[in-house]
Amino acid sequence: MSVHTVELSSPSRRKIEPGAWVAYSGAAAFAISAVWYSLATRDVTQAAPPQLGPKVGAERGLHLYYRWFATTLPQERLYTVIAIAGFGCLAAVAVAASAQFGRDRALARASAFSIAAGAAIWIVANLVLLGGHRAIGLMATHANPVQAVNSIAFTVDTIVSALSLATFALIGAGLLGFGYAARTLRGYRAWAGASAAAGLLMLAVAWSYASGPGDLTDWLLLISGVAALPAWLILSTRAQTVNSISREKASSGLSS
Repeated sequence: MSVHTVELSSPSRRKIEPGAWVAYSGAAAFAISAVWYSLATRDVTQAAPPQLGPKVGAERGLHLYYRWFATTLPQERLYTVIAIAGFGCLAAVAVAASAQFGRDRALARASAFSIAAGAAIWIVANLVLLGGHRAIGLMATHANPVQAVNSIAFTVDTIVSALSLATFALIGAGLLGFGYAARTLRGYRAWAGASAAAGLLMLAVAWSYASGPGDLTDWLLLISGVAALPAWLILSTRAQTVNSISREKASSGLSS
């Protein structure tokens, strides 16, 4: 007579799935990059821009400013690369979350596509920004007409701002779509509320790029990176874990 032992795994001892690592990594990347960006733009982690007196001419002032600007680029590259990783994780988690829906799967897929498209636009826009700023830094520290440097900087920043507006509008629409699709799903109500709240915040960020003051955009980006997007990523993986546990229990009940 043989004896079979069955080991039951409790939720607290379950192995962390790869999707959870992606979500936690994305949450950490958003928080780190948002805080670092906020500190850098407030001249905490870098030198403040030069103070120009009334006797400094316009062209001399631009030379001094862009030479200072070139010193800020190493930090900009680092926190931007970290944020790129965060947006990549956001897109991956959104695509994975869309597979959890039944009758509203079409809406969930459209929401995931909207978030992934927004993340892709942000990544491309900031790669353009890094390249443009590198060119500006090189031109500013060599013998180049400062007015041309200023024109290139204005063009690059204006294009990236427009693409950022599109980014957060798409992500906001996708999050609102997820919130609506998950409103009646068992175990997903907290996630649905978090999706709706984060979606509204993303739309506010998009609006701030269109017509809001720059300081407001910086504050909204800080709140989004430190709180809204990390919370959504973590709640996403927890809701999916609860859903998988429920399915395992249901399948084991049917098999018994």
